[in-house]
Amino acid sequence: MTAFPNLHHKFETIYPDSSTRVQFGKSYVFTAPPTAPDQRTFRLSFTGMRYYTVDDQGLVIDTDPTKLNNLAVLDNFYQSVRLYGIFTYTHPIYGPLACRFSKPLQIPKGLPNGNGVVEDFTVELMEQP
Repeated sequence: MTAFPNLHHKFETIYPDSSTRVQFGKSYVFTAPPTAPDQRTFRLSFTGMRYYTVDDQGLVIDTDPTKLNNLAVLDNFYQSVRLYGIFTYTHPIYGPLACRFSKPLQIPKGLPNGNGVVEDFTVELMEQP
């Protein structure tokens, strides 16, 4: 299984509403336990991501994975797995998890005079049981 690229980002963990709740008379609410494991969503926030070039004319894109804000690395990774491919995302708290993209990658527009830097954006991953 391929691994999500090591790029600088912040993360959020979103748990689903996995229980079934039923409102009975007055203020009594019955809550049933979930019947399956929670499928968490991870929202990754990227700031300062940019495209690098390897030539003076800016025509050849640099895909060096050691640059932690290299947008070409994320772009190439998404193209290789799209929405159907399962990959390993190493969560800072939960460790390696099987995930896939829950929404298509949307690369934002570049900043004026930003030298390849794009606006901040988020990516959502969905945990795979």
